[in-house]
Amino acid sequence: MNRFKKYFLILPVVVLTSCGASVDYLVPGNKYNSPIFVENYYTHWDSELKNAKKVDAKDMTDVAINKFSDLYKVDPNIDTGIVSYDDANAYGADYKMNKVDDSFNYGYQSKLFDGQMVCGRQNDHPEYAYQLGRIQTNPKGFSVRFAKESDKLHYFAMQFKATTNDTIDCYPVDSEEISHYGTTVEEHDIHDRKILHDSTIELKTTIYTKKDSSIIAHPYLTTVVFDNNHTNNGSFYIFLAFSLEEENLRRAVGVSFEFTVVSDALIEWNKTKGIDNIDYALFLYEVILPYTEWH
Repeated sequence: MNRFKKYFLILPVVVLTSCGASVDYLVPGNKYNSPIFVENYYTHWDSELKNAKKVDAKDMTDVAINKFSDLYKVDPNIDTGIVSYDDANAYGADYKMNKVDDSFNYGYQSKLFDGQMVCGRQNDHPEYAYQLGRIQTNPKGFSVRFAKESDKLHYFAMQFKATTNDTIDCYPVDSEEISHYGTTVEEHDIHDRKILHDSTIELKTTIYTKKDSSIIAHPYLTTVVFDNNHTNNGSFYIFLAFSLEEENLRRAVGVSFEFTVVSDALIEWNKTKGIDNIDYALFLYEVILPYTEWH
């Protein structure tokens, strides 16, 4: 009995809290939850997914339309009923994957399946508590290997943000007045590091399926143009969904995310000042594969 107690005491158990939801996993120290931007990149790749046989990528840009004030983009064939952030939170709670199967409750990646579509800062550690509700990655991206296999997938949805490290200089907007802050450009509060710029990224979302003993990678490319000129909670979340009905994808075993920065006004502005090493991150909050059975 003492031998078991000994090993139990040295096991590094950490409980992460995702905006109030419990995420139980063994993570060394406070990894991926640092107030230092570059210390939070999650770039894990499962070797079997990285080496999967790839089929031709499909461009999903044309099917994505403006659904909610330039923030929510969704396949026109999908009626999510989302017209506000409250709707987004309700949608996440209704269709979160850990509600479908307990296997999505475990692992660091379980933050993507807990229904938290929008996450604000918490009172205990306001300087970095928001890190608890998302997975942050760089352009190399990361993968998630599911514990179970699916039947036919109906559609794929994700909630995300993407932006630069906010410790670099602000991009001066063309307008003399910044109406949503009520101040002039010259009076703009640099200390608060308000980021004023626009971004375009190419997002590569890959769904992996099993065929006999092989794993097949199905990449979907989406060019996303969005406004990064706001910093208040939820102002540039993007909900992206596309239909998989005609794909007839079965036996899904994983998903991965990568991206390329096509253009970013803040990056270009800083380059003119000799600042080239700029960190740009994708923040993923939720992944949903609704109406899917898992085995």
